[in-house]
Amino acid sequence: MPIANANTGNGFSKGVSYALQEQKQLSEDQRAVVLEYNNVFGTSRDIGRQMRDIADDRERVQKPVLHLQINFHPDEKLGREKAKKAVHAILQEVGISSDNHQYVLVQHRDKAHDHYHVVANRVGMDGSLVSNERIIERLQVACDKVEQEQGLRRTEGRTVFYDPSQEKGFRYATSEEKKAHRAKNKKTNLDKNPNKREQQAVIKNEVIKVLQDKKISTADAFKKALESRGIDVRFMENKYGISGISFKTDKISVKGSQIGAKWNDISKILEHNSKTIQETKRITRAEVEKHLREDLQIAVSRCMSVGYGANIDHILKLRGLERTPQGYSYQVNDVPLLISSDLEKGIRDTIYEVMSLQDLYEKRKAYEEKIRRAKPMEIKKVPLFFSKEIKEANAKAEAYNKRLEQEKQKIAQNPVKERTKVCKQLLDNYIDKALKSKITIDNRVQTQEKERNRLEQMKVTKEENQEQIQKRDRSRGYRR
Repeated sequence: MPIANANTGNGFSKGVSYALQEQKQLSEDQRAVVLEYNNVFGTSRDIGRQMRDIADDRERVQKPVLHLQINFHPDEKLGREKAKKAVHAILQEVGISSDNHQYVLVQHRDKAHDHYHVVANRVGMDGSLVSNERIIERLQVACDKVEQEQGLRRTEGRTVFYDPSQEKGFRYATSEEKKAHRAKNKKTNLDKNPNKREQQAVIKNEVIKVLQDKKISTADAFKKALESRGIDVRFMENKYGISGISFKTDKISVKGSQIGAKWNDISKILEHNSKTIQETKRITRAEVEKHLREDLQIAVSRCMSVGYGANIDHILKLRGLERTPQGYSYQVNDVPLLISSDLEKGIRDTIYEVMSLQDLYEKRKAYEEKIRRAKPMEIKKVPLFFSKEIKEANAKAEAYNKRLEQEKQKIAQNPVKERTKVCKQLLDNYIDKALKSKITIDNRVQTQEKERNRLEQMKVTKEENQEQIQKRDRSRGYRR
């Protein structure tokens, strides 16, 4: 869950000094840790002078300093190497490359969450300039891309998202997405203690995520889902049923009303989820294939950008395709589906085929270039005497020239196809094949829901019977 901010300025030494926390009095375990000096060295003043020497190549640039702050969620402890990988990917996306730019990467340790500062020179070693136009939006896209490709915790409330299916590679949040986010973050009675407030926010976010799962439609399922996330749930009951709810972690306990998660609101969402499952909509094969094609195209594109090391199952999961023993579960218009195909194997085989094709393409291109540049051998004039050796050499030259001409004709008639077109055809072929897989309604969800409802009803009936027995015994003067 990287969240990034940026500002520009003109003081290199001052920016580096701030990142190194030179003016702060901190204990040893809280002091900043330098993770990387890139194309710079020495003290903050030395680094400032080195950056200024490069920046002076672009005299008209008034603010050559780019200062990035990159924060991760308190619960997301990546470790130094994974964090550096994420930060490097973000830098690359906004135009800061390790081979052409000067920068300092520093980890701050004076707060509960992992956060990093980067002070970079916008002027490259080659004199190029990193644009700061719409830098905040570009950082949002970069962070969202890193979250998707590296499997990091997703950030809520973004206004612009990474989307490789779009021509520009990104899209803006829709009005529905903005409205949903505002509804989730309506004002609640949070504690004034920042540590407790942070824990309350964590609980609220987990409650929201669980309720977004359309399969969660009963109080018991809601309770179990949160317990699997490390949050205990306690229901307050009266004669009419559940009347309130509270949550507990190993750090705090909090009432639902304190974090904007009243039982009355939760029960309405569970009831809606229950109706969604019971009133399964009809859907056509064409609709399913349309949605599946779009999701597979995005998943395959991301896998290809990573290459052999792609976590294919995770990338498919991000597109709603989750592996089960029976196949891949998938939903279209809230209809649970089951795809009987090994999508992960198909994508991996396609990646290997594309990579192999790339090697063959390079060899073929090199061979064609060699043939095009080859010149025919000279046919020498045959003298009257001592001509045997010259005749033999001319015969070899004629044979060579004939083969060369044949090869040139072959290349002219059937040149090597552009690699991108062939690769696209391979990917399209895989997706077309996947769309022909057996796709059925996943009845397991409804069966499980019926069983949960049956057990819930049995529990209610048992409690009612016990209450009637106790009432009868009290009327007869018995005590239990």
